[in-house]
Amino acid sequence: MEPIWKLGSRGIAEHPSLAEDIEVDVAVIGAGITGLTAALALAEAGQRVMVLEAATVGAGATGGSTGNLYATLASGQAPLHRKWGDQVAAEVVRARAEAVDHIEATIERLGIDCQFKRQPVYRLSMGDRQHSRHDLNDELDALVSAGLGAEMTDGPGLPFDSWGIRIPNQAQFNPLHYVQGLASRLLDEGVVIHQHSPVREIDASKGLVRTNEASIAAKHIVQATHTPKGISLVQAGMLVSREYAVGARLRSGEYPEGIIWVLDPFHSLRSYRHGDEQYLMVIGEKHKTGEHHEDYYQKLRAYLESHFDIEAFTHQWSAQQYGSPDGLPYIGRMHGHGNLYMATGFAADGLVWGTLAGTIIADQILERDNPWQARFGARRITPGKSALQYARENVTVTKHMVKDYLGTEKLDTFDVIAPGQGRVATVDGDKLAIHRTEAGELKVLSAVCPHMKCIVHWNPSESTWDCPCHGSRFDTEGEVIEGPAYHPLAKPEGRA
Repeated sequence: MEPIWKLGSRGIAEHPSLAEDIEVDVAVIGAGITGLTAALALAEAGQRVMVLEAATVGAGATGGSTGNLYATLASGQAPLHRKWGDQVAAEVVRARAEAVDHIEATIERLGIDCQFKRQPVYRLSMGDRQHSRHDLNDELDALVSAGLGAEMTDGPGLPFDSWGIRIPNQAQFNPLHYVQGLASRLLDEGVVIHQHSPVREIDASKGLVRTNEASIAAKHIVQATHTPKGISLVQAGMLVSREYAVGARLRSGEYPEGIIWVLDPFHSLRSYRHGDEQYLMVIGEKHKTGEHHEDYYQKLRAYLESHFDIEAFTHQWSAQQYGSPDGLPYIGRMHGHGNLYMATGFAADGLVWGTLAGTIIADQILERDNPWQARFGARRITPGKSALQYARENVTVTKHMVKDYLGTEKLDTFDVIAPGQGRVATVDGDKLAIHRTEAGELKVLSAVCPHMKCIVHWNPSESTWDCPCHGSRFDTEGEVIEGPAYHPLAKPEGRA
């Protein structure tokens, strides 16, 4: 199955993979909402822009998102307020609200058909208020303090008891259709978008980006890749996780409207209409990337069946999240390079952060003032607010390095790998990632992640090899799907 957003997808004109060297003003790596927002602003300002995308437009985090747009954070306004205080918490809301307005204005200006609609956000607790585990008073106070017109509510008419907070005037859309609309406008502006063109190296000192077959010389290089490629200090503190989504049609009952966050401990619900068909989706079951223990799609299907009258399940997909150590994204010029930019640390709120990041980076390149550059700067250092997560993540990396190198099982034969199964094992001293397809074909790769030499783990829900250290992910052929790794998993000589 695939994301629900592909219903009615129009795609964009295909350009072949980059095959010859070229020189541009700006090379944008990544054709998601961050990269295309930046590229459009730059192209309309007269810059020569090229976009490189390893897969297809919007196929990464943007196409795997919820399609929800909101000024607060999914993790809650109160935790942000406790960490940063009144001023910063209010600034976050203002910046994100401006980004939602920017999306709406862009849709109207370019005539993008992506079903944009203003909707409320609900943050709900289940059951009796007196005996609820969740006290939403602090959250309401933080939302009101930040300038959002939040109020207590009995909920949006769900088929189970709920109550909580309603935040008006947020929004929903189809994120894939939106970025495809941005891409179409970029093509009209003369921007070339090379899809299926993974970047293998960035040499910021020389202003070069290299793919398998060519090099791009650029005055500015924008890494709109969700996390910077290669080795970066910020990766040491990032909490990398995956979250899953399931779509379904109802046999009976109403499709709930709005952005609905149910604190049980956390599930996100929303509806979506395509043509004459309506769908309900649930998002949840977040866990650290590389640590897969359950069938998360089945858990979400069971969740929907326990609360709604389900006729059929229609879609399933997942997405990766990078949470920064201090709770705010890193956006802008990277340490040590005046021509290299990044945007990361969006956590579960990437559509809005990505839009804001695209505008901030474009303004930096164009040397235009932007009120949010300093607040979300990529070069900021906040040890007091970041130290705990840095410590936790470095302990996690060390744990996986030791456990996976010392504790990997040994195999004498590949015959024990059943169809559809993947397993990491030591064979003749080599750490191997071994997968047998449902058709019985054996695929053997090195299990050593080329990023920083951790050992990848098998993800049975998605049939991928995922690195638990910094979130690089690889398909069963070894090619990079996402994350900081530049290169595929190696193919050991003499193996099947």
